[in-house]
Amino acid sequence: MQVHPVVKKVYNALKQYIPLDSKLILAVSGGADSMALADGVAQLIAEGYCKATVLHVEHGLRGKDALADAELVRSFCAKKGLAFICEHVDVRGLVNVEKLSTEEAARKLRYQVLAEQAQVLQADFIVTAHHSDDQAETVLLKLLRGTGIEGLSGMQVRSGKLLRPLLHLTRSHLEAYCALQNIDYCYDSTNDDLTYTRNRIRQELLPYLEKAFNPSIKKALVQTAEILQEDDACLAMLAQEKFQALANCTDKEVCLDVKQWQKLPAALRKRVLRQAYFMAGGKELGYRHTEALDVLCLRRTSGKYLKLPQKMLGSYEHGSLKIHHVAKGEYKDEGEC
Repeated sequence: MQVHPVVKKVYNALKQYIPLDSKLILAVSGGADSMALADGVAQLIAEGYCKATVLHVEHGLRGKDALADAELVRSFCAKKGLAFICEHVDVRGLVNVEKLSTEEAARKLRYQVLAEQAQVLQADFIVTAHHSDDQAETVLLKLLRGTGIEGLSGMQVRSGKLLRPLLHLTRSHLEAYCALQNIDYCYDSTNDDLTYTRNRIRQELLPYLEKAFNPSIKKALVQTAEILQEDDACLAMLAQEKFQALANCTDKEVCLDVKQWQKLPAALRKRVLRQAYFMAGGKELGYRHTEALDVLCLRRTSGKYLKLPQKMLGSYEHGSLKIHHVAKGEYKDEGEC
């Protein structure tokens, strides 16, 4: 029996990027993309290629519709013999507590649950159904918010334990796969809500760019991301080499030789600073703080310091930058850069 080219594309993508004998957690919302993922992985499991558990996260935002989506995924998994877990999270509660957008809160809780279950089940990878349309949207979203090469390079097929084997396929590929395989899938009504930035990009900005500027804008954005991923990987490797040569790390702080550091090109300087911050225990360092840290070091004024996110502090003293956690009352405000 001849296999349809679209079905073969999905199968080959999964086989190419999912390692043999791996144990997986599949993030399955019930949409066409994630149902195609679940069905394709079920085929691999039947061949003895890997093991997987499907995880469906219900965000508590759409009432009965969301519960119907969960039931659709559960029923599919029962039919295919896939292990199934459904986790309910309180997105609105997190929005109120941390003052996040609904999008940010849902994403944070979703990945938190995925990480927790991956640890419990000792999974090798968390697998999502992100595709090339998602990649194009992500690049535009990052561009609109302001970012560097790392942000504009978008998502990668593999990032730590996170695996996106369908990233090079389009949304239409995955919808066609579901039609060919007679797979039912659900439609999330929140995708029509234009108060969400990503939805406006998908439904308004991208169609406008396709019509008025470039019919192949999605392909162009994906290609741009791939080129920048290569550049980002090269810069990351160079920055890591320079960091190892210039930094001294202890349990309490990271100390950087500023005299040698300042000889580097700006792109490497700032990456080395960010690496120092992360190695000292920081989590997120945006544009404003990166620039301020760069200025602190270039001015080379001993006694100056800079308060950084996550209760971190960078201080310049006699040719060295030191980054560490702030002790209560350690510095007075007048010394800040």
